[in-house]
Amino acid sequence: MAHELGWTPARTWVFVVGTLEWKHDDIYSAFPKKQRRDAALVKFFRDQQVPDDQIVYLQDRAATTRKIQQSLEDLLAQTRAGDLLVLYYCGHGGKTDDGVPYFASYDADDAENPGWAMESVPATIERGFGGSHAILLADCCYSGCLADAAQRQARRVAYACLTSSLSSELSTGNWTFTEGLLAGLRGLAFTDGDGNQQITLKELAAQMIDSMAFAEEQVATFSVCGDFDPGLVIAPARSLPHPQVGRRVEARSEGEWYPAQIVDADGDQLKVHYYGYEETDDEWLTAEDLREVQRPTYAVGTPVEVQWKRKWYPATIKDLRNGVHYIQYDDFDAEWNEWVALKRIRLVK
Repeated sequence: MAHELGWTPARTWVFVVGTLEWKHDDIYSAFPKKQRRDAALVKFFRDQQVPDDQIVYLQDRAATTRKIQQSLEDLLAQTRAGDLLVLYYCGHGGKTDDGVPYFASYDADDAENPGWAMESVPATIERGFGGSHAILLADCCYSGCLADAAQRQARRVAYACLTSSLSSELSTGNWTFTEGLLAGLRGLAFTDGDGNQQITLKELAAQMIDSMAFAEEQVATFSVCGDFDPGLVIAPARSLPHPQVGRRVEARSEGEWYPAQIVDADGDQLKVHYYGYEETDDEWLTAEDLREVQRPTYAVGTPVEVQWKRKWYPATIKDLRNGVHYIQYDDFDAEWNEWVALKRIRLVK
């Protein structure tokens, strides 16, 4: 129901780049293409009646550096005042030897063509977008650099940025981030933080940040700049069918425990979605096959050892966010500080 939204499909322009394979596969390993969530995102906007000529979807071999840049410029040239831009990338992200962050386009290499520079995204938008508000989304390593670039370059356009990792951190190859994005856009009730049957951008971000910390043990990024309202209503929320829906748990399947989220309920049966797995793998379980996740956390200042490239190094806990630890290696400068998953930390013997 478009009249309930804070955005108007007819005035929305969507630019999606999904790279799951690369020309130089010795540099960039491919991702599985089964039930790709970038395609599901494009389908969502089409189902919402965003006009086809206002959607650009560059997939795999079509997503060369030149094609991405030219297609974005061509799309922006058609926009006008009052329009909203939604831009999304998934694939590999990297940094050059000089520390310049980029999205790995299909033909990216280590020499003359590092890829689609993240810094160029807001620069191109500022130069060519007829509207004044843009939502930037990225699911890849170092994707937080996109938010940093928007903050630095915002002049005429206001941005909301939501990315799967921080600017200094890697990201997993699972679809957890984009699955969370789709859950909010589709109006799933557990994304509605205050229960008022409207999902705001801020509520969506909170849900995704919690899911990334729970399922992937990594820290996502959310920021706004200019006059972008984080209270923008992105979807009407469905009614919560059961108080357990939305709860994050570990679920037992075939004798093993996996991180999951309860997404539906029917009597004493609870339907769970396993993070990083297909929707076809969702299962109906009973309470005995579910348990709370109990992960140890270490206080700030605790001396630990952290694994990096199969070796263990002395380090100190410097911060803790949503159960994810920020560490500093004892014998290295702060530039080596990082957020790390629990499996890479052990107490000093």
